[in-house]
Formats: sequence, structure tokens, C-alpha cells
Amino acid sequence: MYLLNSRQIKEWDQQTMVDRAITSAQLMEQAGNALSRKIMELFTDHNTPFIIICGTGNNGGDGMVIARVLRNNFYNVRVVEVNMGNTPSADYKFMKSQLLACGNVELSQWKKDTLSGLKKTTVVVDAILGSGTNREVSSLVAEAIDEINSSSLPIISIDLPSGMMIDLVAAENCVKADATLTIQSLKLPFFIEENLDFVGTVYTVDIGLVNPFYADTPFEYLDQDWACRQIPIRKKASHKGHYGHAAILAGSDGKVGAAILATNACSRSGCGWTTIMSRESIVQQVIQAVPEAMSLALPSNQFEGILQKFDAIGIGCGLGTRVVEKKLLQALITTKPCPLLIDADGLNILAQDKDLLYKLPPNSVLTPHPGEFDRLFGKHGTSAERLTTQLEKSKELKCFIVLKTSITSISTPEGKLYFNTSGNPGMAKAGSGDVLLGLMTGFVARYADLEIAVCLAVYIHGLAGDCAASKFGQEAMKAGDLVDFLPTAFLNLIKKEG
Repeated sequence: MYLLNSRQIKEWDQQTMVDRAITSAQLMEQAGNALSRKIMELFTDHNTPFIIICGTGNNGGDGMVIARVLRNNFYNVRVVEVNMGNTPSADYKFMKSQLLACGNVELSQWKKDTLSGLKKTTVVVDAILGSGTNREVSSLVAEAIDEINSSSLPIISIDLPSGMMIDLVAAENCVKADATLTIQSLKLPFFIEENLDFVGTVYTVDIGLVNPFYADTPFEYLDQDWACRQIPIRKKASHKGHYGHAAILAGSDGKVGAAILATNACSRSGCGWTTIMSRESIVQQVIQAVPEAMSLALPSNQFEGILQKFDAIGIGCGLGTRVVEKKLLQALITTKPCPLLIDADGLNILAQDKDLLYKLPPNSVLTPHPGEFDRLFGKHGTSAERLTTQLEKSKELKCFIVLKTSITSISTPEGKLYFNTSGNPGMAKAGSGDVLLGLMTGFVARYADLEIAVCLAVYIHGLAGDCAASKFGQEAMKAGDLVDFLPTAFLNLIKKEG
């Protein structure tokens, strides 16, 4: 699903109005009614008091519709207007007049301490600013935002928290919502880590915009509907040779577990063969844990000759950074036998030898966490800055970069940036990255489309984490559970698609 800028969102609205032969006011009415239904679904008690704080633009117009619908459904509603210092939009003025025509509606102007003395059950509906925000807020709006945030009242923001910009920037002065009712699709700032505490729980509200809507944007997000469409149907007349041969180069003394997790995940990916490459002592331990895997003990005089039979090689999990490991990685980069997926110690080796980084074969896949990313590309102050660099470096190096954070992002050599929507904080434990590398290596080995392979691996990895959390909870789940729940994740997607 696309992540749109403010201009593209307006174009989506315009296309809907043309296709459906409706006016902007009618579309606002649709939006306000859909948003109201969601609010009433969340707050079924009609004794719940609401204070709806409206700006004088289209977001405020949505707020006026919400106020009218809630009042007509016998909720206790009070409306406060924030003077934005500009001419109110025509649709806002119309919706305000519609509300006033209902009669018996308390509507006042924002002033200091507007929220003082309210019942603690009062719900604040933030309808001040919407997706058109592209600059710092005015002093009066800033005052309202500060008072809303310090009120200790439950807060619902409409479309996105007021003050949050639609662009790739971290929020500063913005409403800290408990829930955000976003219109039609998710918004780009929801995928910036610094913004997560501001948006709260996000609900996507369908207001009836035309679907599909195509836009020229580098930003998209991965969801279950997308993932379901990517799972291939295995042909009846098939054999293991149809599904690729993946190799995992991993493990060292004290870090055998990383190699086991990666190899096991790879064997669960659906690829035809999985081979573990490591020192003899490591290989023996991995094979005991994953008997389905083949093995290649290193060092081996067969190393360079055997590389040609692999369709993808995952490198780095618990590998170490000794001279021998550096030589192995250098040999792989020089030989360019197939797509290389580099994680953990593989990334640490590249950080130590930046010349090697710039010799990577095209379409390599790097899977750093923020610390590894900064060692490769320099320090960054915010996640938004890091995302910008991620896009730039993917294009420069002609590689995929999977930046592993609470919201994993995938950048492509063509300059696209995908955000993942699956996964949970319980996955923030040692070994999760090893599972991802193994799974992704298997996907890259079996899929012709590298972009789909990388993105799908990220999504299914997160989905397996969600399945594990549903059984064990986020605290008790561990990395090995992700491997165990990969079959459940696959089945969930296949069942939904079927």
C-alpha cells in the first residue's frame, strides 16, 4: 500500500469525487460519518462526554461532522474552535453551520485552561490539523497541543496527531494521542520510531475513496493482503531442484546457536536445499540440531568451486571477525557466485574495510540493526535521518538494505522504501536477526524476484513473531519460537488467500 504525501492525498480525494460524482462536502460527510462510527464502536457508553477540538481547515470540518453525528446519537458533545489565523475552508464553514443548525450544541473558542475541570472520562477528539501540515504550528495551536497533552484525558486524533508532519521527519510539538483514526490508509510518519509514542493505537478508517489509487511515491508498506498474494502455489509435478539451494555461512566457538537458528529458519523457508558452511566442529553441532541440512566444512579446497551450485548465500551470524573469516567474505565478494545476504559479523567486517563494502556485487542484501548501520554509514541523530541515508546508500551501492528496528524498513537499488507492519516488541531478543537471515536466504534462493523475496521474508518473520507472542506472550517468547511458528505464519497467509 502506498504512503502518500499531502498533494497525492488531495489527488486521491479529487479522483474519488470525479469517479463518484460527489462534492468535497459530500466526501467530508462520508469521512465524518465513518470516523464517528469508529468512535462509537470504541466508546459504546452514551454517558461518555466528548470535547471535540477543531481547527478551521478540512480536519476541523471532519471534527464538526463527528460532533453532529455523536450528538444525534445522544452522546454528550462539546465543540471548541481553534482560530488558525487564516480563512476557514469553505467545507469547514458549511459543516459548522450544519452543526449549529442542530441546536443545543455548546461551541466556544479555544482559550487557556479550556480542558481544566473536565471529568476524567471526557474524551478529547483532536481535529485541529490534518495531513496538510507541512510547517511548525502557530503559537495558539502550540498552546492547545500542550494543554491537550498535559490534560491526562483520553485523546483520539483524526487522521494524524495535530502537529505531526506528513513528511519523513520526526515529530516535535504534536498531540500525544492514545489512538489515531487515520483516513483510508496509513501515513508515512507512523513508520518513524520517534513518532510511535505520539500516534498510539492506529485504526485505519475506510471512508470510501476509490481503490486502487496509483501514485508515484517511493514509500510503501507491507501488510497481510500484500503478503498473501506473494505466496507461490507449489506445483504437483515438482522436485527440490525447483526451489533453490541456499547456503548459510555462520557460527564460531561460543556462537553455534546463531548458526543453528539461521540454518533451521532457512530449512523452514520452502527452499529445496539448505547447506551449512562452517568449521568442522560447528558443522557437526548444526547438523545434529538440523538434520535436514547439508554441510560443507571449512576451510576447504572445494570452497570456491562449490559456490556455483548455490542460489543464495547468507553470511555472518555468529561468524567471527578473524582473518580467516575476512578472507572468506572477500572471496565471496570477489567470486560473486550468487546473491549475498550479509548480517552481524559479516557487516562488522565490512565496517572495518569500507573498500570491501563498495565492491559488493549488485543486488546484495545488507541486514543491519541501527548500531551496525551507523558503523557502516556514520552516526545519525534520528531514525528519519537514518531512513534518508538508507535510501541513498541502497541506490549508491545497488543493494538492498534491511534496517532492523521496531519498524523494519527495506530499501531497494531502485530507490523504493518499504515498511513492515508485522512483528512486536517481544522479538527484540538475541537470535531474532539470525532467524531473519536464514529465512531470507531461503526465500532469495527460491524466488526469481529478489525484491519480493526480501520483503516477504521480513513480513513472515514478523508474522511468526506475532504468532509466538499470541501463545507465549512478548516477555517469554524467544528467537527459537520464531522458527517454530514459521509454519503457522505460512498457513495463516495461505488460508487467507484461499
